Amino acid sequence: MPARADAGITLQATELWCDRLIEAGEASNREEAKLWIDELQANNPDYHKQRLAAHSKKVRDELSMDGHSLSLLHPSSSEILKRIAAQGIGALILDECHHLVGHWGRVLSSAYELLGQPVVIGLTATPPGLDNKEPKDVERYQSFFGPIDYEVPVPAIVKDGYLSPYQDLAWFVRPSAEELKFVASADQQLDALIERLCCPESGVSKNEIDSEIDGDGQEPGISNEQEAGTQKLTGQEAGKVHPLNLVDWIAQTLSELRFPNARFDRWSAFEKRDPAFSLAARRFLNRQGAGLPNGVPDLNAAELPGDLPELEYWVPVLDRYVRHYLRRSPDSSLQRLGDDVVRTLRTLGIQITEAGTRACASPVSRVLAYSSNKATALIPVLMQEMDNLGDTIRAVVVTDFERSSAVTAELKGLMDSETGGAIAAFKTLLSDPKTDELEPVLVTGSTVLIDDEIEAEFLQQCRQWLEERELMVELSSEAVLNFRQIHGAGRDWSPRVYIEMITDLFQQGLTRCLIGTRGLLGEGWDANKINVLVDLTTVTTSMSINQLRGRSFRLDPEWKTKIANNWDIVCIAPEFKKGFDDYSRFIRKHRSLYGVTDDGAIEKGVGHVHPAFTEIQPEGLESSAGVFNDEMLKRSSRRKRARQLWQIGKPYQSVPVRAVEAKLPSGNGGFPPFGGSNVEWTSRSLTRAISEAVIASLIEAELINSPGVSIHDGELAGGYVRVFIENASPAENKIFATSMKEVLGPLTGPRYIIERSIETRQETFLSRMLPEIVGRYFRKSSFSVAMIHAVPSALGRNKKLVAIFEKYWNEFVSPGEAVFAQRGAGRELLEQAVNEQANAVSRLHEKEVFL
Repeated sequence: MPARADAGITLQATELWCDRLIEAGEASNREEAKLWIDELQANNPDYHKQRLAAHSKKVRDELSMDGHSLSLLHPSSSEILKRIAAQGIGALILDECHHLVGHWGRVLSSAYELLGQPVVIGLTATPPGLDNKEPKDVERYQSFFGPIDYEVPVPAIVKDGYLSPYQDLAWFVRPSAEELKFVASADQQLDALIERLCCPESGVSKNEIDSEIDGDGQEPGISNEQEAGTQKLTGQEAGKVHPLNLVDWIAQTLSELRFPNARFDRWSAFEKRDPAFSLAARRFLNRQGAGLPNGVPDLNAAELPGDLPELEYWVPVLDRYVRHYLRRSPDSSLQRLGDDVVRTLRTLGIQITEAGTRACASPVSRVLAYSSNKATALIPVLMQEMDNLGDTIRAVVVTDFERSSAVTAELKGLMDSETGGAIAAFKTLLSDPKTDELEPVLVTGSTVLIDDEIEAEFLQQCRQWLEERELMVELSSEAVLNFRQIHGAGRDWSPRVYIEMITDLFQQGLTRCLIGTRGLLGEGWDANKINVLVDLTTVTTSMSINQLRGRSFRLDPEWKTKIANNWDIVCIAPEFKKGFDDYSRFIRKHRSLYGVTDDGAIEKGVGHVHPAFTEIQPEGLESSAGVFNDEMLKRSSRRKRARQLWQIGKPYQSVPVRAVEAKLPSGNGGFPPFGGSNVEWTSRSLTRAISEAVIASLIEAELINSPGVSIHDGELAGGYVRVFIENASPAENKIFATSMKEVLGPLTGPRYIIERSIETRQETFLSRMLPEIVGRYFRKSSFSVAMIHAVPSALGRNKKLVAIFEKYWNEFVSPGEAVFAQRGAGRELLEQAVNEQANAVSRLHEKEVFL
């Protein structure tokens, strides 16, 4: 506990305050600054007290940073430390040790010496994020604890029965009409800018500009010119050129293999120097309909997917165009053009700095994060949960703030202080007759709002609760619209008291839905009856996310089979360039979260919510958000099945297994081409057959040697099939997963390829007329090549290995001959297959899962 501010701290704080006023130009000398502070104290004592406390904290921070923490402690705290030291304590165990980045870490550092340097053990469920912390604080924390010594993942605690199982769900919304207009305007500005940059005149003057290279033209960091493939650029070579529009500048850069201060003599060296630009530049020229310069390799199908987001290749080329060309020009019109690019990208959350690009605050991202339609989504989600749970529902809605004071000038009129906050969520729930039945209560650090229908009972139960604890509080209520604001007066009225009180009422069921901010309903808050959590926050750090989700994991003694549903509300506008910003935030939230999947595996990352949700872009979400939402509502009602998937109490494997998820392209039906089969291929059966061919080949080739290796395949939502091998080493898991990805994935330069045929059957007059048991023999059969597949690279190194794979492919999948694809007829077949199958490839994900 810190000591109360003494005269010394107050004096130093006042001196610091004077320095700040002089620096800000509010005072010209210390006497004027002191007079300003004294007048403020006389006229506005509350604000004076607030600012003096802030400066006192800065003084304390500086003192504690310099090793004087013990001198700042309350005398009773210092006395306790001395008594502990006298006992000869040999170890300190510090719970919630993530708080030791900052003030408490500085106290620990000083106490550590006083206590004779004991062993220090830190425990926490939420390791801290160390970004944006004072370097000395981070260094101190790491010196005490180092890397994590032992970690128990949440799924292990669930499987052992110490936490409640759960399932993560997501609901997708579109921005409102007004919000869409704003997002669209940002897109239109960027589109117009790109059009301006690419036009022949490029919107700039025709003055010649000097392109001389600064210094000696040597590329920093390249010490061996011959090895790097670079040449120095002389002043004569650089010369003077006419302004170039974006397309011409990219073409010239690729043609000359030149960066501002280095030229390369071969493409491989140029590409190695800046792979992001090398790929983005070719993509940009392709989309602009401009040919690639001689010597620059064409893009293959994998490098130019049809659904490639424009910003993915626009940003790298705009960044280099600004930094390498526009900013370096002495032509002021080119410099202004560069400023236009920077301003436009900043609107979309992309900042071009001297060294490259970085993320920055984006108005578009804020609009999506706090879309008004997110609050509206609470109604269908909670209505479904009410149907699922009846009166036992205990829902918690968590937001970032009650009201926001951070609405920028450009967003005024579109967003107000309540948009995206707790009050907006509270009002939305009251607006619908069904969710109003939950009797929602809003509780924040400064406000308590209740449904007007429970006013009398709420006040009566609160007064009884306070009386039982002998707390001195007088309660009153104030009518506001169709709800009531609760006020408290008395020495004991504080957020700590009323949060505990309202939590008890929530546990009892007076209210079945709490709305609050993560500052109050996060770490340290406990209500074990929560069975629905709706996350409307924007936090993405693992510490904050785990603290928030941890609220719903508590075991409920009265519901032995409890399982919680945790919902994310995500706003998307896929047709716009930043329309997946909120989805990206959703991904970051789940990077540190585990969840159970449809085949009973435990998966870390967004894929456990749905297999179609990936680290890059959701597959099919832009056209099927409604389908995903319907599926999530159905999942929410299947709590019993979800609990069974967790397999609580059964042994589990603590080492992750590498797995491949595949969604085969449409049209992969037909019958196995072996004759006699009456069951058509399904995604699962075909994936299984290919797995059998791959694993048998790897075993015979002695690339997998573990005894008892077996294939596991399971169906996931959305038509995905997951396959991996059990009882294998990590290296064997990896080679199997890689081989499956190569067989099922796009044809990206394989050494050998092999065809897969299917049998199709057509009805004839007799087959339709005769009974099924006889008529099937009169169907007309035909065989055709369904797809060309790559032979896995591990099995394509020589003819002997290829022959092994061909044998098992013919046994399990299809008759076919493996063909060398690097020259001759095989190369022609490969090129034909690449063109024909460009949009007919499997959707593949490689994951690490726990069993």
